[in-house]
Amino acid sequence: MMSAKKRNYMSTAIAVYLSFLLCGIDMSITAQYKTQLAQAWGQGNNIAAVLTVNSAVGIGGIVASFFTGIISDHFGRKSSAIISSFLWAAFAFGMLYAPNVSVAYFAGILGGIANSFTNAAWTPSMMDAYPDKRSLMTLLTKFFVSLGQFILPFIIVALAASHISFAVAFNLLGLIYVVIGILCFFLPFPKVGGDQVQNSNDNKTEKKSAKGKIKITSETIALALMGFSSTAVFMIWTQTNQELGKLYGLSNPALLQSIYAVTSLISVLVTSWMVTKGLRESTVLIVYPAVAGVALLLAYFIHNGTLLFLVAALMGWFAAGGLMQLAVSLLSGLYPDYKATATSAIGLANGISNWGVIQIAALITANGGINAPREILLFNFAICIIGIVLALVVRHNQNKRAKAGIETLEK
Repeated sequence: MMSAKKRNYMSTAIAVYLSFLLCGIDMSITAQYKTQLAQAWGQGNNIAAVLTVNSAVGIGGIVASFFTGIISDHFGRKSSAIISSFLWAAFAFGMLYAPNVSVAYFAGILGGIANSFTNAAWTPSMMDAYPDKRSLMTLLTKFFVSLGQFILPFIIVALAASHISFAVAFNLLGLIYVVIGILCFFLPFPKVGGDQVQNSNDNKTEKKSAKGKIKITSETIALALMGFSSTAVFMIWTQTNQELGKLYGLSNPALLQSIYAVTSLISVLVTSWMVTKGLRESTVLIVYPAVAGVALLLAYFIHNGTLLFLVAALMGWFAAGGLMQLAVSLLSGLYPDYKATATSAIGLANGISNWGVIQIAALITANGGINAPREILLFNFAICIIGIVLALVVRHNQNKRAKAGIETLEK
């Protein structure tokens, strides 16, 4: 009988990264069709209704983070992958066919739960299937999410040029997710913790008795908190760079976002390659936010529109280069039997970040007047410093564990 360790998971990997590509589209598509969705929900041109529904996605994600990881670790990746696929389908169809805002809001909550199940199912399944390439597998999830966000505008232009209704995009999303959900019943998924464990009844008993005995340290707390710092920096930048560009006299500030998107895609690929060649993840977690912080200070002190194009490129590379995914990889490596729970812990911090920092940025905007975009740069710089401090804590603990010969924090 062939060893489970040698099982081929290529078909599952294709489904995983297709799902994350679609996830990137899901995260942006409602913002691209705000007017059409508002009209479909009987709100006329009131796009504020769509923004309210988008906030429901964040709420659903925060709530789901408390249980999706536990479900995935306890019942396996397959069941969570199936749930995530069908919930994403419900989100796509719900957005399109909701008769009113209340139903759309509920669909938004389902989308947030779907996203949490996606992170708890797909990412750990790849780490379990390819334990020697854990960081590469998680970085690729970031690449495909970014790729989905990058290609969506081209899809929208193509649909508009062909005079095809926006409904086609939502219907296709929903149908593809239904197909993925059905395929999940037949796709091979690795055991929780990896196929290299639990090979005999004795091992199963030993593993089962070990479950639940974990150690929490300053390193694991720092990694979990990186769910906040690692995404807040680039999210604030993407939400506010247009206003900064206008303040600095750019005639077409939308180009900043295009430069940012391209460099972020390249960064994930290059960072993945460097990690596979031996670059320590903790080094990336220290250096990248440091460079992003310098870029933000340049934008603050040098009032020059042309310089912002360089800053946008630096932010794409060093702020959106897969930092959260590297934190997920490191934390999951410390808890091999609880990868999904570890992922959800970072996802919870990420969800709080997505909601909280935008509220603070909005407060600065409301009180900062014309100079608010520059003040937001300083706020963003402070978050970079927090990220660096957290990464230094991780690096210090890594070195201590290496000296003590400790690889995991499960007993």
